[in-house]
Amino acid sequence: MKKDEIKFYLTWEDEDEDEITVVTKIQDYLNEYGKYENEKLIIGMWSEAYECSPDHIVEFLVENAEQFPNLKEIYFGDMEGEECEVSWINNTDLAPLINTFKVEKFTAKGGLGLRFDNIKSESLKSLSIISGGTDKETLNDLINAQLPNLERIEIYLGVCDYGFNAEVEDIIPFTKRENFPKLKYLGLKNSEIQDEICEKVFEGDILKDLRVLDLSLGTLGDKGAKVILDNIEKLSHLECFDLTYNYISENLLNQIGSKLKEYNVKFLSSQEDVDIDEDDEWRYPYITE
Repeated sequence: MKKDEIKFYLTWEDEDEDEITVVTKIQDYLNEYGKYENEKLIIGMWSEAYECSPDHIVEFLVENAEQFPNLKEIYFGDMEGEECEVSWINNTDLAPLINTFKVEKFTAKGGLGLRFDNIKSESLKSLSIISGGTDKETLNDLINAQLPNLERIEIYLGVCDYGFNAEVEDIIPFTKRENFPKLKYLGLKNSEIQDEICEKVFEGDILKDLRVLDLSLGTLGDKGAKVILDNIEKLSHLECFDLTYNYISENLLNQIGSKLKEYNVKFLSSQEDVDIDEDDEWRYPYITE
């Protein structure tokens, strides 16, 4: 393994060898180079990620934290669909990694079993959760987290078929400034209740000091668009408003774009087609598989 290679993962050939794990690969690297001195660490496919927890990887990293002296960023669960679909990835409580390492940026992919129990960090500025369905317990972990310097949070909320079991009321704490005092980027995205979430965001008080509002990749339609238009002045200070992948009708979308252009707000948008089945309309978030 080259010293500048920063992603530890199993190949399909590795999967056939019982003695090879992600931990053994990290240990081999440490044996060869003494320490892991890069600022970014990526953990990819672990053994049978579709049904096995990566607890052993978390435990190893925490126990050997002194071997990673420069770490500022961790991406845990970086897998392609052919390795393991995002909705199938079995994750675990990743709070020990954030609590142990003074990282500034953390990304977790895979929502099954994902937790951030008693998460505390003065250094963390950016947290992203990429999931086909984020559990209510995971959301509660984040609401109760002690992350006073968090500037960016991005949550793929997903659908109930893949583990999203919260109600829109459970999302409301993310719209309260008191819970995230330094937040500049709010991403509540990839949701099957995107219209309802949009409404709660505009009812909250977190918009005032945001630079970026990201409601992309969900099922946002005309109901949410009308809420946006009724409150469009609340977005006038933003640097960017992201509605990439939406189901808003062209007329309303053009009205939003025109207003934001007047405010000089960057507007990201792309429309999806509603599936019509007899009298039913079907809309799907971006990650649903």
